[in-house]
Amino acid sequence: MIIYVLFVCSFAVATAEFVLVGLLPQVATDLDVSVAAAGQLVTAYMIVVTVGGPVATVLTRRLPRRELLAGTMALATVSAVASAMATSYPMLLSARLGSALAQALFMAVASQVAMASVPPERQTVAVARLFGGFALATVLGLPLGSLIGEAYGWPVTFVAVAGLAALGLLGVLVFCPRVPTPPPAGVRDSIGALLRPGIYAGLGVTLLALTGFVAAFTYVAPMLRTVTGLSPGWVSVGLVGYGLGTIAGNLLAGRVRPEAITRRLPLAVAVLTAILLAQPLLLPVAPLALAGLALLGAAAFLVVPLVQTWLMGQVDPATTGLVAAVNISVAGAAGALGAALGGTVLAVGLGPAWIGPVAAVSVLAATIVATRLHRVTSSRGPSREALVQR
Repeated sequence: MIIYVLFVCSFAVATAEFVLVGLLPQVATDLDVSVAAAGQLVTAYMIVVTVGGPVATVLTRRLPRRELLAGTMALATVSAVASAMATSYPMLLSARLGSALAQALFMAVASQVAMASVPPERQTVAVARLFGGFALATVLGLPLGSLIGEAYGWPVTFVAVAGLAALGLLGVLVFCPRVPTPPPAGVRDSIGALLRPGIYAGLGVTLLALTGFVAAFTYVAPMLRTVTGLSPGWVSVGLVGYGLGTIAGNLLAGRVRPEAITRRLPLAVAVLTAILLAQPLLLPVAPLALAGLALLGAAAFLVVPLVQTWLMGQVDPATTGLVAAVNISVAGAAGALGAALGGTVLAVGLGPAWIGPVAAVSVLAATIVATRLHRVTSSRGPSREALVQR
């Protein structure tokens, strides 16, 4: 049951992150600021998620996991309520920073709880379900939040988000088991764990793969409009197809056993590379463009939970939370780099269709790293998860 609770929690915190994107014009008008200034709310949010996750994880490493998870969801609930009540830009900014801190800490703690709540052979499933909440937020949370904001005003959207977060908090209080608190690890030991070759190779896969993915996805709407020639309505259909693809990729990730992750990961990243390389051929044909977008989402959300599960399985319990938080931070950095990469392609005049092939260079590098990671881990014998199962 706790896995389903974590799914609801992740859906709530992810919706809190994404939903403001569709509400920026309304927020700017109501708070009497420019759209660009309102957009800085998104930038500040991502900075806190990227930097705050590892820091918050280290500072809270001695706290019981169940109570910490409940406190995180309580912060998410209060921050969403504060966002709904904000009557000025500074008030909304403060509330959004609270939501960002809650999300930054949530992914690390929830990943620990998910893996500790199931047998070793089901740990990939548990982490995949956790990320499934983020996948569903792109399909359901963002568009529904935008529709609610358009119909009733953006504060009502945050009331709905607060309700979701409160439901997740209630689920944690009722169903979350008492997960053993990891033995305390010193800061030096924690940093030492991150510097192991396998760990930073896994983090490198996250950075390189998601940089390429985000570069293409950030500009998917202009691609579909200008290259494919789709109407706004069909662009929305394409985004729904992308969201369904993310769910499919997430479900597929859950079928990979922990000891098989490094064997499957290179293929998953290679598929993502191939999709990006093929964009100049796919985009001019509407059915192929829509299918390619769905496959893009599936490949990306196959890679992410696999890397997260593998990284957490390679370190001692004392540092699993920090490794999880750092991987999420690396994903945030990849988002910023990817958006900049896509913008650079457009700035030099190559056109939207060429973002994919350029972005594929980064993902191809991730494929090479993932392949090397599999060879190294195979030569070392059984993984920690396989030994635990024995």
